[in-house]
Amino acid sequence: MNRLTTRSLPTASEKGSIGKLKTIHRITIVRVATLSVLVLAFGATAKAQCGDSLSAMAAAAASVPNQPKVSQFSVENRSAATSDDALNKSIVGLWHIRFLIGDQTIQEAFQIWNVGGTEVHNPKVDPRGGSVCLGAWEEGAHRTFKLTHRVWSYDVSGNFQGTINLNETLVLGIEGNTHSGSFTLDFYDPSGNFIMEVPGTVSGERISVH
Repeated sequence: MNRLTTRSLPTASEKGSIGKLKTIHRITIVRVATLSVLVLAFGATAKAQCGDSLSAMAAAAASVPNQPKVSQFSVENRSAATSDDALNKSIVGLWHIRFLIGDQTIQEAFQIWNVGGTEVHNPKVDPRGGSVCLGAWEEGAHRTFKLTHRVWSYDVSGNFQGTINLNETLVLGIEGNTHSGSFTLDFYDPSGNFIMEVPGTVSGERISVH
């Protein structure tokens, strides 16, 4: 006589948990696939342009597991809690910075913050591509600083591919020798339509003359 082996059907709660896991898995796959397509589109850029280094950031971000989005609120809270008794309240000078997704560094750079609100960004990428970028900055309350870059992107045939915007919001450390905050890397098509955003965190250490 054959014995029939039966399996209990999943409960409604278990079905809900399985459905959530499948949804998270699909979102992760779509995110990685979209970033990969974006990197291919913007990565085939011409020589001597800042966009190469920003596309490299997006490529590195695509390889990092899904991370929660950076909260601007947390940056503002750090700003409000910062002491006004810092030894150095100015961000002007030379910095070694790191862009991170979660706890993984996706790019390093040297930045020079100039008096007058301009900035020069030299990322750790192949310099033959013309990696140096230019930006503008302004100071907010409680030693919070905002930085922005605007980059034109072209392919190897000279066709305009769109624009890339890098924005940073930073809070100067207690002694003025470090900073931390958030960044967003936004991609737009040639018509100015938003494609997607890569968010993360940024930290920096001041480079002093010895």
